[in-house]
Amino acid sequence: MILNSLSEARPIEVITLGGREKGIVFLGKTFVADKSYTSLDEAIAASRKDLDLGVAIVITPDAQQFRLWVSVPSQMIFQSASCT
Repeated sequence: MILNSLSEARPIEVITLGGREKGIVFLGKTFVADKSYTSLDEAIAASRKDLDLGVAIVITPDAQQFRLWVSVPSQMIFQSASCT
């Protein structure tokens, strides 16, 4: 899914196996920030493998780039807190 801005999502911070990470909640799912790409086409191409595996992906504009957000199952989240 491609969002026009992060205003459609709620920012949070989560602690996972990977440590403390910037995240968002969108449509009841938690996503963590992944890589950024210079074009939307690059971001879509990079997300193809995850999408084929059934992983939910959100792409958002981030300054002059596009950021991928990867869904994280709730079982992998040890703690989360809303960001202000």
